[in-house]
Amino acid sequence: MLSIYACTSEVLVATITIDNITCLARDGSTIIDAARENGIDIPTLGYDPRVSPPTNVEISMVELADNDKQHIISATGTQVADGMVITTRSPALESFRKIYLQALLRNHYGDCVAPCVTRCPAHIDIQKYLYHVANGNFVEALRVIKENNPFPSVCGRVCPHPCEAECRRNAVDSPVNINGVKRFIGDYDSYQAVEFTPRLLPDTGRRVAVIGAGPAGLTCAYFLKCLGHRVTVFEKQEAAGGMLRWGIPYYRLTEDILDREIRAILNLDIDIQYQKELGKDFTIQSLKREGYDAIFLGIGAQKSSRMAIPGEDTPGVMTGLHLLARCARNERPDLGDNVIVFGGGNTAMDAARSAIRLGSRNVIVAYRRTRKEMPAEDIEIEEAIEEGVQMMYLTAPKTISRENGVLSLVCMKMELGEPDITGRRRPVPVEGSDFNIPCSTIISAIGQIVDNDCIARDDLTTKHGTVVVAKTMETSIAGVFSGGDCVSGPDIAINAIGSGKKAAYEIDEHLRTGRSVPDMEPYNCSKGRWDQIPPEEFKYVIPSERREIPIVSPEMRKADFEECTRTWDSEAAMKEAARCLSCGCIERYGCTLRRHASEYQVECDRQTPARVLPVDDNHPFIVRDPGKCILCGLCLKVCREMEGSSALSFYETDNVLTIGPNDHRPLDMTVCVACGHCATVCPTGALSFKPVIPTIYRALHDPNIIVVAQIAPAVRATFGQYYGMDPSDVMSVLSAGLKEVGFNFIFDTCWAADLTIMEEGTEFLSRIAEGGTLPQITSCCPAWVNYCEKMAPDILPHLSSCRSPQQMFGSVMKHYFARQMKVPPERLFFVSVMPCNAKKYEARRPEFNREGIADVDAVLTTMEVIRMFEERGMDPRTFNPVPMDAFFGKVSGAGIIFGASGGVAEAALRLAAERVIGKRMDSFTYEQVRGLNGVKETTISLGETKVRLAVVSGLQNAQDLIDRMRSGDAPYDLIEVMACPGGCINGSGNPAPKLTSDPEDRLEVLYRLDEASSIKKSQDNPTIQAIYTNWLGKPDGTLSHHNLHTTYRRRSMRVQESVEELLRDNAPIDVGVCLGTSCYLKGSFHLLEGLSAELKKRGLLERFRIKARFCTDQCAGGPNVVVGANVINQVDPDDPVAFIDTHLIPALNAVVKSGE
Repeated sequence: MLSIYACTSEVLVATITIDNITCLARDGSTIIDAARENGIDIPTLGYDPRVSPPTNVEISMVELADNDKQHIISATGTQVADGMVITTRSPALESFRKIYLQALLRNHYGDCVAPCVTRCPAHIDIQKYLYHVANGNFVEALRVIKENNPFPSVCGRVCPHPCEAECRRNAVDSPVNINGVKRFIGDYDSYQAVEFTPRLLPDTGRRVAVIGAGPAGLTCAYFLKCLGHRVTVFEKQEAAGGMLRWGIPYYRLTEDILDREIRAILNLDIDIQYQKELGKDFTIQSLKREGYDAIFLGIGAQKSSRMAIPGEDTPGVMTGLHLLARCARNERPDLGDNVIVFGGGNTAMDAARSAIRLGSRNVIVAYRRTRKEMPAEDIEIEEAIEEGVQMMYLTAPKTISRENGVLSLVCMKMELGEPDITGRRRPVPVEGSDFNIPCSTIISAIGQIVDNDCIARDDLTTKHGTVVVAKTMETSIAGVFSGGDCVSGPDIAINAIGSGKKAAYEIDEHLRTGRSVPDMEPYNCSKGRWDQIPPEEFKYVIPSERREIPIVSPEMRKADFEECTRTWDSEAAMKEAARCLSCGCIERYGCTLRRHASEYQVECDRQTPARVLPVDDNHPFIVRDPGKCILCGLCLKVCREMEGSSALSFYETDNVLTIGPNDHRPLDMTVCVACGHCATVCPTGALSFKPVIPTIYRALHDPNIIVVAQIAPAVRATFGQYYGMDPSDVMSVLSAGLKEVGFNFIFDTCWAADLTIMEEGTEFLSRIAEGGTLPQITSCCPAWVNYCEKMAPDILPHLSSCRSPQQMFGSVMKHYFARQMKVPPERLFFVSVMPCNAKKYEARRPEFNREGIADVDAVLTTMEVIRMFEERGMDPRTFNPVPMDAFFGKVSGAGIIFGASGGVAEAALRLAAERVIGKRMDSFTYEQVRGLNGVKETTISLGETKVRLAVVSGLQNAQDLIDRMRSGDAPYDLIEVMACPGGCINGSGNPAPKLTSDPEDRLEVLYRLDEASSIKKSQDNPTIQAIYTNWLGKPDGTLSHHNLHTTYRRRSMRVQESVEELLRDNAPIDVGVCLGTSCYLKGSFHLLEGLSAELKKRGLLERFRIKARFCTDQCAGGPNVVVGANVINQVDPDDPVAFIDTHLIPALNAVVKSGE
């Protein structure tokens, strides 16, 4: 097979072989580039094609063949050469990667998945559906539940919710009422005109027989049908439901609720045949002969255990299951006044409470242990007692007889001995304690077993009667699978549901591949149970009272079999769901580290103690959780190499190496420009974004709010690239998707870019004509504005006073569009869809929030829109396009190229050229300002006027320009600056590029769309002309200045007083140990550990800030240590004591002396 790049033959210089596939590679490309371009996956961590390859975290090793030998080399750091033969998968590489990942994860402290989810037998994403309910997205919550459980209403009533025992709110107040929320969502479905229907895969033509229509069988049938198979269910009884129908009374689970959820399953075109009994009407072998490709056995455990005492078959003695089944058939047997029930489980409680409802006056539950050991749910016991059921503990039956038509029951007292295999203390008879209880009915509810007579000839069971299955749930008969109570023994419904779902997927694998292979368990890091987590982790959690399900009074509920609990309304459900602490990692579905750990079957080492590092959420939109950091250093690289800032570095605290702000300040109080790239590229969730989608959902669900979106130019290129979509279709596809989510109006930010050009171009021409401050520097990029305000306030007079297109549109929306719509501005909720996280920072600026009304209420990045669609199960490739709304419907090509570096300058020149020359120009381009180069300089002739122009992207290049301006060596009139290399197409809100060619491809998309646009210049946009006519007057005029321009201010990076005092009082001296590859190989990490240990021993650790740092550019003389501003070379890594005495103690003495 030959794979070829989508590029010209002139750049194809090497033919290489990767995993026996012949590939063509570009000049200068690395092995990872060549592999990705050819669709071959090599695992990576800490890699991004825009920065230098990782050196301290490396799992992308591959084998290179050389004279029959295999050399292990880095795929990210090795360039291709003609004839290379590369292997990406081998036992040695697999072992290396697994060991390496295991080591990386030893100190990874966090939860991949919320503990409630891991405890749920059906593995429902509880955190996800609570999130949706809290935000009013009830349909999405239902979809999340039904992806794993087709019985939400049923389980919301009868599940004993083991998930709630693991809820972390137990450490604060009480667990989230997960069952109550699930019940609300299940019932919500019944109120809809069209009930939820799952997506069905195409018909495979395969036939599967499901034996038993209980929770396991029906669930298995449901998922098999979703997977595309033809399903026939065989049920022994006259109705489906199994123990859900025959073993749970209607006052707990009504017939109509159960019927509705069963009907929803069968309506998927699942055939069911009632009163067909296995072993009598058919056999497993007869089903095979009929042509069924697979069989699922889900016959449950519906046979009551016998008490094994004399007289057990006396008339008047029945089982709890028999009574409950009669009640389910709406029979009302006369049990007499005096009823005694033996057993301590839920069936015993149900039988006793049913007896009360049937009119029995004296109902006793006798149990051979105490209340503490009763297996029934506490709520079941409490409600039984409330209804008048009496409890008789430490009592066991001995004999039963009937004399003169009256039942006589002899019981004996018990005492508790040693614990048995269940952990409960074993009941032991008390000699001479027999006593007699006269009664009208005796009910046995001491347990259930599998009625396996129907499969006796198939040799499928253990000596205890349960069916034996492998991990794949396949029995000893090929193609026959089993699950539910007949495998596990009697258990709760959700276990049977989880078992049925798992069996369906195992059967699907068997049918599609002919193999039955156990699923690999995904990696799941966990902090442990809530009672094992340090209390300080919960100190900022605000206590919130748990809401209980409303219940009818005991007097009312024991009068009949009507349901005795009530479902919440939407407000109560939303408030309870909002109590969720969202313990699972927000990046759990896209986490690169977890994906690799799962692939290589790494196990979470829960024995390794992890030091809890505090979470920093002081930044407006970034959360830093150092406990999850694996020190890959990618965040540092994008901050320094790509963005040109230095907000982060390695440092050590108490012998724990981590990454964070250089001087321990809050991130926002550093040189951070809020670009967001660090969080976008983080492979572990150690840096993540604060969720903004819930804010938007709340607005969408508020009937008084009109939600409007604007979509930035660059989104066309990056969204289209992510989905493999024609860029010219992206805006109408996004419009369709956002309208489906609930947005009222969708507009194109290119319109506001045209407005910006009218203002910025006019301002530029005015500065030239009136001798204003030159060069004029663009101000569209908020990260660049942040940089100037923090690090270069002397440059602020050069910035254009124009707001960015985002903020101009926000002002137009609240002060013009609202007026046209005849609504107050506070009723408009304006959302920006942007390629840049810094836009979130910009929208929060106080000057854009006048009189408590924000011009832009929320900012969604491209990736957040993708996440919004994905979490709602929406695939944009299936949308029917919907045009953008017409009010601001016209845009120009000049507005579109705003998303590219050089685009703002070119758009401004298209305006300036006509204004200066004084006549219309129909054809022009400015190729000189296009491209990905960090600095582009040119002089443009506009008639007799020459405009000296510079286009800069990347803040490192911008700083060089600032230095030149300060020295008088920047002879420009107009400068465009974008913080991100390449401009908005490379913003942190976009999907991170996978290939080195991705940014260039994105750039090309915008220029092609510009070429195809009917309007090329902002001044030709008729809707722009209209807004000046109808509202603004003229560009750069009084109204325009008030609504479309702004001012800038120097921003202090001084931290709050308490932190400032901490820094000042400790007066720590920075000591940076180089961990660059060369220094590391010479022992620098060993030196770092030795310095920390020795300083701690001397009690001096607080006076020095030991941290790791990147290369000092003097690695040839390493190991190197930087103390203050001094670089010390050739430090002996084995003698930290000498280094401290020679260098650190004198430095400390100098600080003390200067303080005196």
